[in-house]
Amino acid sequence: MTEAAIPALRSLRDQAVAIGRSLSDDEWNLPSDCAGWLVRDVYAHMGGVLHGVVDPEFMRAGDDPNDMESGMEVGVAERRAWPVADVLAEYEEYSAQAIENFAALQGNDLGAMEIPMGNLGTHPLHLLANAFVFDAYCHLRNDLLAPYGSLDREPPAANAAHLGPILEWMIAGLPQMCAADLAFMDAPVVLECVGDGGGSFLVGPPGTPRATITTTPDAFVRWGTRRRDWRDEGVVISGDESYGAAVCDATNII
Repeated sequence: MTEAAIPALRSLRDQAVAIGRSLSDDEWNLPSDCAGWLVRDVYAHMGGVLHGVVDPEFMRAGDDPNDMESGMEVGVAERRAWPVADVLAEYEEYSAQAIENFAALQGNDLGAMEIPMGNLGTHPLHLLANAFVFDAYCHLRNDLLAPYGSLDREPPAANAAHLGPILEWMIAGLPQMCAADLAFMDAPVVLECVGDGGGSFLVGPPGTPRATITTTPDAFVRWGTRRRDWRDEGVVISGDESYGAAVCDATNII
């Protein structure tokens, strides 16, 4: 499934470039659904992080090097004085280079090497492609484009080509990114993602599942990242409903 992240990332990158090239000056300065970030800031984040992947000298860290989100804020702040043409150019150049780097990590010993990624957890290098499919999809579909964001453009399709690689990243990251908040779990739950790109996943310690959480893959991207509350996303919990609800409340994938 990881190799499927490469064509998914290419398609999302192409869509992000096309949208960026179509934006007016006013649209670049509209608010996004990321608190405190304008449209230009989201592009600055996406381009800046990929620049850091290609050339680690450009990787920015916040006050806490293990807090990946604080580093993202530093990179965005640096680019607020840039012309938007430079913000988009950085994204175009380094997203293309990063995809080729990610493709080279598939199916070999280097790609199997595990690296620590701060509060994102420890993951094999080949899974980086999935992480950036997740990042691009979240920002385009949920932060920039209507109905959640300010831009009136066609959103990326919620299909298996995108959501399969995204769920692979989310499920790999969930127990590591949410370890402290999920420490109360003494039995697993079944996360049933129904629809294109979905699957059934056991989350938590070994044992007999105490609850089943049923959702769609696209909805899981929103509530699993706390962009929306799971209660508003059609989630159905069976079994021990209070236990399942506590797991949903504790989930925050970044």
